[in-house]
Formats: sequence, structure tokens, C-alpha cells
Amino acid sequence: MARLHLEKIGVKLTTLSQKQAGYLGVAVEGPYKPDHYRY
Repeated sequence: MARLHLEKIGVKLTTLSQKQAGYLGVAVEGPYKPDHYRY
């Protein structure tokens, strides 16, 4: 639902590229934070 709202206000979301994911050591589809990460 949020994505639809963002499109209406002109915000463009991008996705993580394979190169970026490799550099960060995460999968393109996520998760992006390690299991041990806590708020």
C-alpha cells in the first residue's frame, strides 16, 4: 500500500543491484540486517 502512495507523490523506489548486494554481503531480496541485530 505504501508503494502506491509513494508513486502518487512522485517518489521512485529502486532495488538493490546484484553488485551492491555482493559488496554488502546480503541477498538482493533481503533480509538486510543480520539475525543478531536488535533495535
